[in-house]
Amino acid sequence: MISRTFFFLFLIILTVKSENNTFGNVMKTIVSEYSNSTSTDNNYAAWFFEQMIKLLNCGPLPKLNNSQIQYTLKWEEEKIHLQQKCNRYYEASVENTADIICWNGKWMYEDRKCKLITCPIFPKPANSFMINVAYTYNSVIRFSCVSDYILRGNNTIRCQENKQWSSLPPICEIVKCLPPNPPKHGKVNNTNEVEINETIHYSCLKPYNLKGESVLTCLQGGSWSFPAPVCILKCVVPEIAGRVVTISEGTILKPRTLINQGEKVLYSCKRSFIPVAFGVVQCLSGKWYPDILCRKTCKIEKLHGLNYILSHNFSVIEYSCSAGETLLGDSKRTCLENGTWSGKLPQCVKYCQLLPVFGIYSYRNSDTLQYLPFGSTVLENTNIMYSCELPYVKSSSKNVMCRNGILTPKPRCSFRDIQLINSEVSFTHLSSNYYVCKTKYTCEFFGYRRKSCNYNKCQYYANARCVQLGFNNATSEMYISAKTTNCCAMQCYDD
Repeated sequence: MISRTFFFLFLIILTVKSENNTFGNVMKTIVSEYSNSTSTDNNYAAWFFEQMIKLLNCGPLPKLNNSQIQYTLKWEEEKIHLQQKCNRYYEASVENTADIICWNGKWMYEDRKCKLITCPIFPKPANSFMINVAYTYNSVIRFSCVSDYILRGNNTIRCQENKQWSSLPPICEIVKCLPPNPPKHGKVNNTNEVEINETIHYSCLKPYNLKGESVLTCLQGGSWSFPAPVCILKCVVPEIAGRVVTISEGTILKPRTLINQGEKVLYSCKRSFIPVAFGVVQCLSGKWYPDILCRKTCKIEKLHGLNYILSHNFSVIEYSCSAGETLLGDSKRTCLENGTWSGKLPQCVKYCQLLPVFGIYSYRNSDTLQYLPFGSTVLENTNIMYSCELPYVKSSSKNVMCRNGILTPKPRCSFRDIQLINSEVSFTHLSSNYYVCKTKYTCEFFGYRRKSCNYNKCQYYANARCVQLGFNNATSEMYISAKTTNCCAMQCYDD
């Protein structure tokens, strides 16, 4: 390239010194060799053109804004042509290039006045605000919407090198409410977007009931006037022998009134009826928990000596007896729906104690034959059989029964050959069986005393008549009767 430049300079010098070659002919030769060459990429070419311009006496290159000069060789009648070209991102109103001519020592040109690239002007979107409005290259316009409108699209657009906007201008749409999804077990009359002040309606499928507002209005800002309702199973106030009252407000509810999920009510019953539950119930999943129900009360049966306790809702009665008595029958009874108690009324009875009565050897339960030791107790109506020690015998062949704390008839054992006159006598068992008087008492004999009778500290009368002492249960009187068999009779008296 350097050699080529010097070649052009050499031609110019020859042109100046030669008489046979004109300047025009030389320039035509240069143009043909350097046609369409530019100075934008080569410093030597720029230097070459500057030297050419000096030879033509046109002075400094004109100063053009936002553009550059291209050194494109074009020769016409001793004129040198250059070109004005707009910089990147700039353009002229007509063409981006224009000739700049050096002729007769002057520059001749028309400034294209390169300006920044512009993008198409567009009208302001309805119901919007535009900020930093400019349409030249790299300008950014910002958009916003007036109240009750929402922006659809990008809120900024930029003017690009291709003279197109980065995206279409946005639009401002009136704010709308998005309807909530239809509730479970329900429906809504509009599933599209709803404009401000418009309404939608909710309903539930049977047997579900709506909890919340059935009509919702779209408010400014796109919000709903109320939360979306739900469909639930409500509870129905039943027909009862009493009244139902809301706990929160104390309102008396009529039968068939619908109560919302989770709400609690208090109910009471008419006279002679009582609540089955505690009186407070709650609506859960369309049912009352516990159920609202009034039950007829049961009449309290009273019996002497029988104590009782009623449950808080009068549905259960529990019986007990005083100390020393036992309960025969059910200790608990339940009040049935028909107003009667379950089971039978129990009784309080006394225990019978099995004492070591004179001559008795043992006691047994007549039904089970279970041995019953002395000092033990048996329940009312228990049949007792007993046996006597030898040589004693039972006064009666009948068994005894516990009645009101007493063994009836009283068990008795007596000696075959002796009659006792009073109660101060006691039986003593040493080497043989014999009777003695209790302490501070002395015994006397009546009648014939057998040799087998062995009575300590007692006198006897050999010729005495033999008598027999008896007891009249009906009159509770003692009696004496003659006894023809061998016998011993004794009594005890004070010392």
